[in-house]
Amino acid sequence: MAGTILVVDDDDPVRVMLARLLRTQGYSVLQAAHANEARAQIDAQKPDLVISDIVMPGESGIELRRNILERWPELPVILISGYSAEGPAEFAARTPNTIFVQKPFAADQFLALVEQTLSSATGD
Repeated sequence: MAGTILVVDDDDPVRVMLARLLRTQGYSVLQAAHANEARAQIDAQKPDLVISDIVMPGESGIELRRNILERWPELPVILISGYSAEGPAEFAARTPNTIFVQKPFAADQFLALVEQTLSSATGD
């Protein structure tokens, strides 16, 4: 099952690596370096899933998620961070269509989570 995924991360190597990993699985991948660019990408070509880093300059991934929830409540978001997991995990647990993943993560487990999240969103 393919789909379009938006990867949001201010760290270029991480964003490019994630995009490359997702493309190997047949996904179409959009990229954004910050929240404003992410919203523009969503407006232009609404993806099936957003994967966003939490810690970014300016607007955080959690603030981006809140904005996405207001405008596109059905759009699933996977939040990723290498920092403390307690706050983001709690936020994700009480926010619809939101999953938190602690970095580092195994590529195969992450890809399985992406596939499962897309399947749940489309009702497959």
